[in-house]
Parts: sequence; C-alpha cells; structure tokens
Amino acid sequence: MIRVVIADDHVLVRMGIGTILGEQRDITVCGSAGTGEDAVALARTLAPDVVLLDLSMPGCGGLAAAAEIVAANAGVHVLVHTCHGAPALIRAALAVGATGYLFKGADAGQIVDAVRAVHRGDVWLCPAAATALADDLLIEDSRPPRNRGGRPRHRRGPWVRRPTR
Repeated sequence: MIRVVIADDHVLVRMGIGTILGEQRDITVCGSAGTGEDAVALARTLAPDVVLLDLSMPGCGGLAAAAEIVAANAGVHVLVHTCHGAPALIRAALAVGATGYLFKGADAGQIVDAVRAVHRGDVWLCPAAATALADDLLIEDSRPPRNRGGRPRHRRGPWVRRPTR
C-alpha cells in the first residue's frame, strides 16, 4: 500500500486529490496539510511513502518544505503539484530532492501514475514540465558562449571573416 500525504493550502484541492487517490486499491491517503510546516511535521510523524506537495503555501512554502522533508525522511518521495511552470522553478524543485513535478491541470490518471512512479523511485515529470525544461535547454544551447566577464565570446574559424590590415 502506497501511503500519501497531500499538502496544499486549498481544502477543495486536498479533498479532490484525496478522493481520486482513495479510489485506488494500492494507495491510501494517510494525512493532509495546509502549510509547509504542517507537511514537514506530518512527513516526520506519519512516515508516508509520498508527499504530494504544492509549492505556493503559507509559511515556509513548498520548496523549503520539500528540502526539509527529503533531508529528514529517508525513503519519502516528494511529488510537486503546482500551477507554476517556470523551468527555473522545476529545476529548483528537483535540486532540493523532489522526484516528480505535476501541474494542477493534470487529469486523475496522471496524478495516480505520478504517485506510483515516484513511489517506485522513478523521476516523473508531466509532459508540460518536460517540454518546458527541454525548451529551456535548447534556448540555453543557442546562446553564444561567454567569457569570464560575462560578455559574448566571439568564435573564430574558417566561417568567420577576419579583418584585414
């Protein structure tokens, strides 16, 4: 049985996700939190398998809560569930130890699949988050190289016309 804590500051979101997950034979919701601090406390006392965590919550917020949950609870997987899709935020969530990233527009099947995947130890990104990261990498790769001062470094090669003297 996969034990899940749902952490979101909106009661209706917690109830809706709880209903979706509660319909699964292999998943049970063991706790619910409305702040980052409450999520950290529940993760510590209940030792769930997965914490489904919103990033925008009162108190310490989701990123700080995710970092604390992962650091203090070996074996607990954090699945971020948020409306924020900025690549920098996705990278930040993964950097603090989240193993999944899911947008709030996800359907019931995606939520269930994501919980199961992070419980197995897989990294799970919803398609929109994966696309945002890939697009950001492509943009980063297309930028000209920079020197130590941060200015673009000019490339020299057979395709670059050198000034004549």
